[in-house]
Amino acid sequence: LTYINLRSNFLTGSIPPEIGNLINLSRLKLDYNNLTGSIPPEIGNLTNLHELELGVNQLTGEIPPEIGNLNNLLFLDLYWNQLTGEIPSEIGNLTNLGILGLQNNQLTGSIPPEIGNLTNLTGLSLNDNQLTGEIPESICELNITGLVWWDNFNISNNQLCPPYPSCVEDYVGNQDTTN
Repeated sequence: LTYINLRSNFLTGSIPPEIGNLINLSRLKLDYNNLTGSIPPEIGNLTNLHELELGVNQLTGEIPPEIGNLNNLLFLDLYWNQLTGEIPSEIGNLTNLGILGLQNNQLTGSIPPEIGNLTNLTGLSLNDNQLTGEIPESICELNITGLVWWDNFNISNNQLCPPYPSCVEDYVGNQDTTN
């Protein structure tokens, strides 16, 4: 078994930690369900995974740092959940990643400087969270203009503070800088 697609199946309950036993899995699509609970750290055992789609559920808790073990990952979508905590710095280990969708969660803290390691990104969505602090200069390691050209770069509706790196200053969108 290398591909599980249970998208839009009205699934409820949590993702079992035993998911980590499916080490040959290359694609896991559980998006558009009603899954609750947290993302089990055992997900980090799925080192052959190319796609992980858990978006549009009701997942809570933090993004496990073990997600950084998935260095074959091309596609990571965790959008439209209720994830909290910081974006783990281990996300920078995912150097093959093409799409990173973390929008519409309740993520806090700053954007980790390791984001600059993701030089293969063609899509980065961090919008509609509660991210704070300054945007790391390392974000300029990404092909921002290419991402913006395709409308695949969105960091708006956070609480990110100026000064903004010159590569993104025209693309930060709305930021709540009252604090």
